[in-house]
Amino acid sequence: MSTTEATDLERRLSQFSTYETTPDEAFALFGEARAAGHSVFFSEKQDGHHVFLDYADVKAAHTDWETYNSGPQVLRPLAQRPQFPPIEYDPPDHTAWRKLFAEALNPDTPKLHEDAVREDVGALLDELSTRESFDLQPDFAEQIPLLALCHVIGFDPDKRADVRRYTVELHASAGDPEKGAAAFMAFAEFGAREVYARLEDPRDDFLTQLARAQLDGRPLSPPELGATMNSFLNAGHGTTVSGLTSLLWEVLRSPEIRQRLIDDPSLIDSAVEEMLRWVTPVMWFRRTPTRDTEIHGVPVKEGDKVVLWYASGSRDEELVPDPMRFDIARGKKDHQAFGGGGRHFCLGSPLARLELKLVFPELLRRLPDMELAGPVGRTRSNWVNGFTSLPVKFTPTPRSG
Repeated sequence: MSTTEATDLERRLSQFSTYETTPDEAFALFGEARAAGHSVFFSEKQDGHHVFLDYADVKAAHTDWETYNSGPQVLRPLAQRPQFPPIEYDPPDHTAWRKLFAEALNPDTPKLHEDAVREDVGALLDELSTRESFDLQPDFAEQIPLLALCHVIGFDPDKRADVRRYTVELHASAGDPEKGAAAFMAFAEFGAREVYARLEDPRDDFLTQLARAQLDGRPLSPPELGATMNSFLNAGHGTTVSGLTSLLWEVLRSPEIRQRLIDDPSLIDSAVEEMLRWVTPVMWFRRTPTRDTEIHGVPVKEGDKVVLWYASGSRDEELVPDPMRFDIARGKKDHQAFGGGGRHFCLGSPLARLELKLVFPELLRRLPDMELAGPVGRTRSNWVNGFTSLPVKFTPTPRSG
C-alpha cells in the first residue's frame, strides 16, 4: 500500500461513525483496515472512540469485565436513562440481575414456549397467506419475536400492540439521546404499571416474579422495573427480527439457496447459524476501560470509549475461511452474534434460535412461491443491522370456511 493510500485509509478510519454508514460500507472499510494492519483504530467521531475489529480482540475485551466495564451504558451516545440490567452492569451487581433474568430466559425456555410460538406462527400465516402481498418486516418478522416474549414475560394479548409500539419507537430512536431517553421513559412507565398490577393480581408469570423480586433486600424501584422491561424487549425483539429478515433476504434473492433449502431441509440449522454469523444483528456495544492498557501497540486510557464490533469479529478471516461469502452449508461456526461469551453472553440465545429455526421453514412451506416484490428498506448502521421494509408477493391461499 502506498503512502497516499495509507493516509487516505487512516483519514477515513479517523472519521468513521456507525451512524453515518450502512453495514456494507462499514464491513468494506473494516476489510481494508484489517488488511492494512489497523484492526484497532481511533475515530474522532462521537467524541472520539477506539474500535476493535478482530474476533480475538473483541472476545478478550467482552469477557474481561474488570478492564472493560459495561457501565455506564453499552450504547453511544449516552442517553439520560437508567442502566439496562443485566447488560450494563458488572459484578457484583451484575450477578443478582443475571440470576433474575435467568428465571425467564434459560435453556428450558424454548421447550416451555415452543407450542405457543408455533401456534402464533400458524395463526399469523393463516391471515397473511390470503393476501397477494405483504411486508415481511412489520407484518411478520416484527410480530413473531414480540409474541414470543409476551408469552415468556406474561403480557396479556390486549397489551401486545402497546408493547410493539414502544419497542419500535425505542429502536427508531437509536443515535438520538433526547428521543432515546423519551422513548425509554415511556416504555419504562408502561412496564412498571404492568408489574405493579401483578401485586393485586398475581399469576404464574415473570411479571409477578418481578413484582415480588428483591435486590439487596429491597423491591425493585420503578426505574429499575422499567429498565428491566426495556432490556427484555430490546434484546429479545429487534435482534431476532433482524436475524429473520436478513435470512429471508439472502434466501429470497438467491433462487439457488432457496431451492437447496427446499430440497434439503436438514440445512436449515446450518443456514440459521450462518445467518447469525453473516449478519450478527447487534453489531457493536460500547465498553469503558477501568485502567490504562494497550492493544497491538495502541494505547487505551482509563475512561476512554471503546466500541467492540461483534459483526466484524464474526467476519474475521482468522475465524472462518472466505468470511465475506454467505454459505448455508458452512455448518455451525463460532460467531459473535450473541456476544463474546463470558458473563455477558446473551441469555435469550436459546429462544432466538428456536424462533428462527421454527419460523423460517414454516414460511417456506406455506408460501412456496414467495418472491421479493419491490425495493427493500435497510437500516443505517446504528447498532442493530436489519431492514425497515421487505415486501414480498405470492399466490394467495383462499381463506378456509
